Amino acid sequence: MAETTLTFIGTGHCQPAPDDDTASFVLNGHCLIDCGWNAAITMTRYGYAAVDIDRVLITHCHHDHYMGLAGVIFLRHLRENTVDHLEQLEVIGPAEDIGRIVELARAYMQVEAFERLANARPEVVGVEPGETIEAGELTIATAPVRHAVQGLAYRIRDERTGVELGFSGDTAYLPELAEHFRGVDVLIYEASWGVEDPEAGTEAGHSGVRQSARIARDAEVGKLYIVHTNRGQEAEIVAAAREVFPEAYVPEVGLTLRM
Repeated sequence: MAETTLTFIGTGHCQPAPDDDTASFVLNGHCLIDCGWNAAITMTRYGYAAVDIDRVLITHCHHDHYMGLAGVIFLRHLRENTVDHLEQLEVIGPAEDIGRIVELARAYMQVEAFERLANARPEVVGVEPGETIEAGELTIATAPVRHAVQGLAYRIRDERTGVELGFSGDTAYLPELAEHFRGVDVLIYEASWGVEDPEAGTEAGHSGVRQSARIARDAEVGKLYIVHTNRGQEAEIVAAAREVFPEAYVPEVGLTLRM
């Protein structure tokens, strides 16, 4: 029977910690959503390898969400002899920035100087907020967020199972996102401001945990997993979220949801 799986590879704030990378999630064993500083290595702790990844979704092109992309591309090709056939990597992200980021990653690796990396050219899919695309078993609907650069809030449906997941990326409180995420089984949402509630119109481009919980409540989601926050305040963050939405959690790194 088909199963949707999601593993939390990195859940931290904008800087990695020894025991937690920045935003990185592996969906169905082959799709990487955001790509933290050390994603290619961090994922090996939980049974995944770069050669397993054939699709990367980037919510927005700030460093803590794409820093590890060059490493994923490099290791896939360095270890391609460990698999029968290495599929071309597809990188999906905001249309304004994703093509440039991929080319910068290739330049950083000096692909022209190494024969093994000659074919390390991902297929780039630039997406405008509001577009819906098909990607393998996934239907991916997007919505705009409020952040310093163009970003995408992803609503992802696994067509094999019917399971739906939401990923906020980084965003200031935006009440209309509740409609975008309505009824998803699991919502992964940022809370960079922790237990503080920034003004809805703030230029900071991030949310507080009660704001994240309001989106979950108003969207009538199944469960809320809070990421991109201060894990040192985990107890306070969970308590504040549950004042608004009882099914709120801060996930342990390495947690795998099976749905």
